[in-house]
Amino acid sequence: MRRLMTVFLATVVVGCGIPFETVPEAVDVDFVAAADAGDPIPGDLAAVSIYLVRNDSLVSVTRDLSAPPTLEIVFESLLGSVTQPEQRAGLRTAIPRGTETLSIDVDDATLLLDLNREFAAVGGEEEILAVAQIVMTATSFDGIESVAFQLEGVPTDVPVANGALSVDPVGADDYGALIAP
Repeated sequence: MRRLMTVFLATVVVGCGIPFETVPEAVDVDFVAAADAGDPIPGDLAAVSIYLVRNDSLVSVTRDLSAPPTLEIVFESLLGSVTQPEQRAGLRTAIPRGTETLSIDVDDATLLLDLNREFAAVGGEEEILAVAQIVMTATSFDGIESVAFQLEGVPTDVPVANGALSVDPVGADDYGALIAP
């Protein structure tokens, strides 16, 4: 039976026209230049961390966004809807619906973020969570250490985790107590 199987396989290979080579043959392959290999291809996705709310804590969530992930793309995703899988996982956003980014600028390591007035529609614990979502998401972006907030071009103070208002830019350390264990 074993001999019959060997004869069958040899017949199939020869019958399919696969030539037997005794010497390896070089094959030319067109590789992308090494310098271009790290450049994102339009349509590629990049994993980016954003922060959402579960109960009264922040949770880091990974979303696949257009590459390269600019601050504008990251904030468009953060200010958008929570996905169905995120909702099923008990996640939500404290950022008020209709909040839009009017401008994004970076001065040294501080993100200058101008939002529309819809952002002011939330108060109390929800405001703290909304600000924390933005700050934690922004500071997870390379080179951003703090966020200064504006509402329609006017600088505004924001609450930190303990509820105190800060007129200065706020950073991840101001909201560390809100990160889910």
